[in-house]
Amino acid sequence: MLRFLREPRWIALIIAVPVGVVLCLMLSNWQWNRYEGRKDANQVQNANMSQEPTDIAKVIPVGSTVNDSNLWRPVTATGRYVPSAQVLVRKKPLNNSMGFWVVTPLVTADKTVVVVNRGWIKADSDAKSSPTVPPPPTGQVTVEGSLQGSVPGPAVRPSDIPVGQVTSLDAAAIGTAAGATVLPGYIDLVKSDPAQGGLTPIPPPEISEGSHLSYSLQWIAFAVMFIVGLVLLTRREFQMQRREKGLVGGAEPDEPDLSDEAAQPGESSRLPQDSRQ
Repeated sequence: MLRFLREPRWIALIIAVPVGVVLCLMLSNWQWNRYEGRKDANQVQNANMSQEPTDIAKVIPVGSTVNDSNLWRPVTATGRYVPSAQVLVRKKPLNNSMGFWVVTPLVTADKTVVVVNRGWIKADSDAKSSPTVPPPPTGQVTVEGSLQGSVPGPAVRPSDIPVGQVTSLDAAAIGTAAGATVLPGYIDLVKSDPAQGGLTPIPPPEISEGSHLSYSLQWIAFAVMFIVGLVLLTRREFQMQRREKGLVGGAEPDEPDLSDEAAQPGESSRLPQDSRQ
């Protein structure tokens, strides 16, 4: 009765279902790994952000790197801004609006350059122009914010962007305009003394595990649906084939019992010996 499984369409289905199940399980595992990675990153971020503010030169001295052990740590720096080395980092959205990061190097007393992302400003309607940016505080300034990793820029500066704009926050490339010794990474400014105005501080990212766990479970559900669907289709086809051969319910159809005839209305059944009388 299972000979129909040898038909080409059934062979293709039997091959496709395991392939689909494997793909679903692979995607589920991928989403699970992303969930685990996000959870671990959130734990590191929470632990780093809970530490006390520390001088940035002690957290990332020259020659070190920004990594999981210090990313998002509260850091401080004291020095003087160099407005002539200020740049705008392009294409930075905030609250559904496109804008710029305003990045200004800060030179400390020992001539070390600390790159500071002072905040966000909305872009003008003309993509080829730069908005008017509030100047940084003058004189000695103490800044506090979260430590971030530098983003290397392109080897060749694009020729179609205005002067004073860059495509990525490359701390080394931006800081060298203010001095030779540049600390790795940069500060996302939270507050400064004296205070600045006119710029929106960069908000920290939402600490969430996202939808990766639910997506992982959904892919497992899809894999189960593939298997259940194949079983149901096979069972349905099997039952249809039995009905076509008159094997409904697995038993032969009932045949009439000719050994005993039903009595006709108005007549009584006669015994065999009655016919001999």
